[in-house]
Amino acid sequence: MSTEAWLSLLNGIAARLGGHAGFADSFTVLRELAPQVSRGDQSILPVQRFWPAAGSSDPLGRLMAEIEGALGEGWRQNPNYRAKPPSARFLDSYGYLECAGPGAPYRSPALRVGLLLLGPHTLYPTHHHPAEEIYLPLGPGRWWKEGQGWQSRNAGDVIHHPPMCGHATESGDASLAAIYLWRGEIAKAAEIG
Repeated sequence: MSTEAWLSLLNGIAARLGGHAGFADSFTVLRELAPQVSRGDQSILPVQRFWPAAGSSDPLGRLMAEIEGALGEGWRQNPNYRAKPPSARFLDSYGYLECAGPGAPYRSPALRVGLLLLGPHTLYPTHHHPAEEIYLPLGPGRWWKEGQGWQSRNAGDVIHHPPMCGHATESGDASLAAIYLWRGEIAKAAEIG
């Protein structure tokens, strides 16, 4: 994996964050990590058919596409959702690619960085987790947050979710891609409800 591409992605994310909630400060440790890529699990998920087109109009999406092929662990789905999908077609239109985190190519015990991908007309229902989260959408979508209701958001926006705050996402006619960042209690997977 190209160290230059990884550093370019981190610098692009940090610039978009503009220091929001201190997440950009957390990147110091990520910039110093070397990838630990194993080519063991090359999972192919149905939702991958929408990538990289879902992020191609955004500079961060193009950087993510550049490093995506080198991330050996491949695409994933939350085990809680696999055990009990929220709808019949959800697993065909949902997945994520993790770049940094405890089990990701860039091993980090303190921060997760990855890409969420939803197919067209997909509702990612209300869910929560103990980690604080930031989303950086790579295109348009609708986002719901406890106490705020649904809002249309676009590339360039910064969406913040405090720990255990219920939130949901919905794609429209096109697929939706968003870079996510978790910090704090990052080991526990999200739960719907």
